[in-house]
Formats: sequence, C-alpha cells, structure tokens
Amino acid sequence: DFVEDWDKNRDGRIMFDEFVDYYSDLSAGIDNDNYFELMIRNAWHITGGTGCCANTSNRRVLVVHINGTQEVVEIRDDMGIRADDVPRMVKALEKQGVRDIKRIELAH
Repeated sequence: DFVEDWDKNRDGRIMFDEFVDYYSDLSAGIDNDNYFELMIRNAWHITGGTGCCANTSNRRVLVVHINGTQEVVEIRDDMGIRADDVPRMVKALEKQGVRDIKRIELAH
C-alpha cells in the first residue's frame, strides 16, 4: 500500500518527518537535481520553476477577456478541480488575480 511507504510508525498519519524521509530516500536514486525538482513540482502541482524545472502538470486554460484579448493562464491551485468544472476554474483564476473573464476555453 502506498501509504505504508510513508507512515513508518504505522500510526495512520503521515507526519512531516516521514514525508521528508520518503523524499530523501527517493531522491537518492535520482542523480539529476533538476529532474527531481520537476518531479516534485508535478506530483504535488507546485507552481513555478524555471527552465527544465518549470511545472508542467498544472492546468492551463485560454482566458478570453471581456475586451476580447486572450491569454493562456496557469491555474496555480488546481488540485481537486475536475477537468470539466469550468466554474471552479474561473473562481480559482479570479482568486489569483485574473480579471474581466468573459469565458475560458479548455484544450481537448
């Protein structure tokens, strides 16, 4: 079971030190720090990173603004947002400061 790899003391909770221990063990087998950073960012949907470390797992959408301009925007906090939950995506975009959204378009 996946949780058993994390919960070393078998108390049913994953504590910070257990989390760190798991990723310390995992990182020992990855000889490229950039790849490790990318893996962590993508696994946990952590926005940011530069170059080859840039997050690629967070959903990006085409935002069409009221004035007709368009931009591709990353939804920074997209964990738990279903692929068809457009209202929740719009709410997340507004929360991160995207304004005057007329609609969003999703890649299929």
